[in-house]
Amino acid sequence: MKNRFLFAALGGLILFIWQFLAFAFPAFHMSSMEYTPLQDEVLAALDASGLESGMYVLGQPGPELMEDAAAMEAWQAAHEGRSHARINFQRNHSYAGMGMNLVRGFLVCMVIAWMLHALLRKLDGSLKQRMLTSVGVGVIGFLFIPYTNFIWFADPDIWAYLLDAIVPWALLGWLSSVLK
Repeated sequence: MKNRFLFAALGGLILFIWQFLAFAFPAFHMSSMEYTPLQDEVLAALDASGLESGMYVLGQPGPELMEDAAAMEAWQAAHEGRSHARINFQRNHSYAGMGMNLVRGFLVCMVIAWMLHALLRKLDGSLKQRMLTSVGVGVIGFLFIPYTNFIWFADPDIWAYLLDAIVPWALLGWLSSVLK
Protein backbone atom coordinates (compact mmCIF):
# COMPACT_ATOMS: atom_id res chain seq x y z
CA MET A 1 0.00 0.00 0.00
CA LYS A 2 2.94 2.30 0.73
CA ASN A 3 4.19 1.86 -2.86
CA ARG A 4 0.71 2.68 -4.16
CA PHE A 5 0.66 6.02 -2.32
CA LEU A 6 4.23 6.74 -3.37
CA PHE A 7 3.40 5.90 -6.98
CA ALA A 8 0.30 8.13 -6.85
CA ALA A 9 2.35 11.04 -5.50
CA LEU A 10 5.36 10.61 -7.81
CA GLY A 11 3.23 9.64 -10.83
CA GLY A 12 0.93 12.59 -10.20
CA LEU A 13 3.98 14.84 -10.05
CA ILE A 14 5.27 13.43 -13.36
CA LEU A 15 1.92 14.06 -15.06
CA PHE A 16 1.57 17.52 -13.52
CA ILE A 17 5.08 18.59 -14.51
CA TRP A 18 4.59 17.19 -18.01
CA GLN A 19 1.42 19.25 -18.42
CA PHE A 20 3.29 22.35 -17.30
CA LEU A 21 6.05 21.66 -19.82
CA ALA A 22 3.56 20.90 -22.58
CA PHE A 23 1.50 24.07 -22.12
CA ALA A 24 3.84 26.61 -20.46
CA PHE A 25 7.48 25.99 -21.32
CA PRO A 26 8.67 24.77 -23.81
CA ALA A 27 4.95 24.85 -24.69
CA PHE A 28 4.51 22.03 -27.19
CA HIS A 29 0.86 23.11 -27.50
CA MET A 30 1.65 26.73 -28.42
CA SER A 31 0.33 26.23 -31.96
CA SER A 32 -3.18 25.96 -30.52
CA MET A 33 -2.79 29.17 -28.52
CA GLU A 34 -1.40 31.58 -31.09
CA TYR A 35 -1.45 35.30 -30.43
CA THR A 36 -3.21 37.62 -32.84
CA PRO A 37 -2.78 41.38 -32.83
CA LEU A 38 -6.50 41.48 -33.66
CA GLN A 39 -7.45 40.04 -30.26
CA ASP A 40 -8.80 43.32 -28.86
CA GLU A 41 -11.05 43.83 -31.88
CA VAL A 42 -12.27 40.22 -31.86
CA LEU A 43 -12.98 40.27 -28.11
CA ALA A 44 -14.73 43.64 -28.38
CA ALA A 45 -16.95 42.26 -31.15
CA LEU A 46 -17.76 39.17 -29.07
CA ASP A 47 -18.50 41.31 -26.00
CA ALA A 48 -20.71 43.66 -28.04
CA SER A 49 -22.60 40.72 -29.57
CA GLY A 50 -24.12 39.71 -26.24
CA LEU A 51 -22.77 36.17 -26.63
CA GLU A 52 -22.97 34.18 -23.41
CA SER A 53 -19.94 32.38 -22.00
CA GLY A 54 -19.58 28.99 -23.65
CA MET A 55 -17.96 26.90 -26.35
CA TYR A 56 -19.15 27.53 -29.89
CA VAL A 57 -18.51 26.15 -33.35
CA LEU A 58 -19.08 28.90 -35.88
CA GLY A 59 -19.88 28.05 -39.47
CA GLN A 60 -22.38 25.30 -38.77
CA PRO A 61 -26.07 25.09 -39.62
CA GLY A 62 -28.73 26.07 -37.13
CA PRO A 63 -30.60 23.25 -35.37
CA GLU A 64 -33.77 23.99 -37.35
CA LEU A 65 -32.04 22.79 -40.55
CA MET A 66 -31.00 19.41 -39.15
CA GLU A 67 -34.29 17.69 -39.96
CA ASP A 68 -34.82 19.23 -43.40
CA ALA A 69 -32.58 17.40 -45.89
CA ALA A 70 -33.16 19.87 -48.73
CA ALA A 71 -32.47 22.90 -46.53
CA MET A 72 -29.39 21.21 -45.13
CA GLU A 73 -28.07 20.46 -48.61
CA ALA A 74 -28.67 24.07 -49.69
CA TRP A 75 -26.92 25.36 -46.56
CA GLN A 76 -23.91 23.09 -47.18
CA ALA A 77 -23.63 24.25 -50.80
CA ALA A 78 -23.81 27.92 -49.76
CA HIS A 79 -21.19 27.50 -47.02
CA GLU A 80 -18.68 25.26 -48.79
CA GLY A 81 -15.23 26.85 -48.55
CA ARG A 82 -16.29 29.57 -46.08
CA SER A 83 -14.77 30.39 -42.71
CA HIS A 84 -15.10 28.08 -39.73
CA ALA A 85 -14.09 28.65 -36.10
CA ARG A 86 -14.27 27.04 -32.67
CA ILE A 87 -14.44 29.55 -29.82
CA ASN A 88 -14.30 29.05 -26.08
CA PHE A 89 -15.68 32.40 -24.97
CA GLN A 90 -15.51 33.41 -21.30
CA ARG A 91 -17.14 36.72 -20.54
CA ASN A 92 -15.40 37.29 -17.17
CA HIS A 93 -11.90 35.82 -17.09
CA SER A 94 -9.96 35.97 -13.84
CA TYR A 95 -6.60 34.69 -12.64
CA ALA A 96 -7.82 34.77 -9.01
CA GLY A 97 -8.54 31.02 -8.92
CA MET A 98 -5.17 29.96 -10.36
CA GLY A 99 -3.89 28.50 -7.08
CA MET A 100 -6.92 26.31 -6.58
CA ASN A 101 -6.87 25.25 -10.24
CA LEU A 102 -3.25 24.11 -9.80
CA VAL A 103 -4.18 22.13 -6.66
CA ARG A 104 -7.14 20.50 -8.42
CA GLY A 105 -4.96 19.70 -11.44
CA PHE A 106 -2.33 18.05 -9.26
CA LEU A 107 -4.96 16.05 -7.33
CA VAL A 108 -6.45 14.81 -10.61
CA CYS A 109 -2.97 13.76 -11.77
CA MET A 110 -2.54 11.83 -8.50
CA VAL A 111 -5.88 10.06 -8.97
CA ILE A 112 -4.91 9.13 -12.54
CA ALA A 113 -1.58 7.73 -11.29
CA TRP A 114 -3.40 5.83 -8.51
CA MET A 115 -5.74 4.25 -11.08
CA LEU A 116 -2.85 3.37 -13.40
CA HIS A 117 -1.00 1.75 -10.52
CA ALA A 118 -4.08 -0.35 -9.76
CA LEU A 119 -3.95 -1.60 -13.35
CA LEU A 120 -0.20 -2.11 -13.57
CA ARG A 121 0.14 -3.92 -10.23
CA LYS A 122 -1.92 -6.74 -11.75
CA LEU A 123 1.03 -7.33 -14.07
CA ASP A 124 3.96 -9.38 -12.93
CA GLY A 125 5.59 -8.34 -16.14
CA SER A 126 8.85 -6.89 -17.16
CA LEU A 127 9.77 -3.23 -17.46
CA LYS A 128 8.93 -3.46 -21.17
CA GLN A 129 5.46 -4.89 -20.50
CA ARG A 130 4.69 -2.24 -17.88
CA MET A 131 5.90 0.59 -20.11
CA LEU A 132 3.96 -0.69 -23.14
CA THR A 133 0.81 -1.13 -21.05
CA SER A 134 1.17 2.35 -19.58
CA VAL A 135 1.83 3.93 -23.00
CA GLY A 136 -1.16 1.95 -24.31
CA VAL A 137 -3.35 3.69 -21.73
CA GLY A 138 -1.97 7.06 -22.85
CA VAL A 139 -2.56 6.24 -26.51
CA ILE A 140 -6.13 5.12 -25.77
CA GLY A 141 -6.76 8.53 -24.18
CA PHE A 142 -5.13 10.26 -27.16
CA LEU A 143 -7.17 8.38 -29.74
CA PHE A 144 -10.45 8.86 -27.91
CA ILE A 145 -10.31 12.61 -27.21
CA PRO A 146 -7.66 14.67 -29.05
CA TYR A 147 -7.52 12.53 -32.19
CA THR A 148 -11.28 12.15 -32.67
CA ASN A 149 -11.60 15.93 -32.17
CA PHE A 150 -8.78 16.43 -34.69
CA ILE A 151 -10.75 14.47 -37.29
CA TRP A 152 -13.41 17.20 -37.21
CA PHE A 153 -11.55 20.33 -36.14
CA ALA A 154 -7.92 19.77 -37.27
CA ASP A 155 -6.34 21.12 -34.08
CA PRO A 156 -2.85 22.37 -34.89
CA ASP A 157 -1.30 20.77 -31.80
CA ILE A 158 -2.25 17.15 -32.56
CA TRP A 159 1.40 16.05 -32.55
CA ALA A 160 1.88 17.62 -29.12
CA TYR A 161 -1.08 15.56 -27.87
CA LEU A 162 0.55 12.43 -29.27
CA LEU A 163 3.72 13.34 -27.40
CA ASP A 164 1.55 13.78 -24.27
CA ALA A 165 0.24 10.25 -24.81
CA ILE A 166 3.68 8.69 -24.96
CA VAL A 167 6.35 10.44 -22.87
CA PRO A 168 4.73 10.84 -19.43
CA TRP A 169 3.01 7.46 -19.73
CA ALA A 170 6.30 5.73 -20.54
CA LEU A 171 7.78 7.40 -17.45
CA LEU A 172 4.87 6.10 -15.38
CA GLY A 173 5.44 2.60 -16.76
CA TRP A 174 9.10 2.86 -15.76
CA LEU A 175 8.14 4.14 -12.29
CA SER A 176 5.73 1.25 -11.79
CA SER A 177 8.55 -1.17 -12.48
CA VAL A 178 10.74 0.56 -9.90
CA LEU A 179 7.94 0.64 -7.27
CA LYS A 180 6.55 -2.88 -7.75
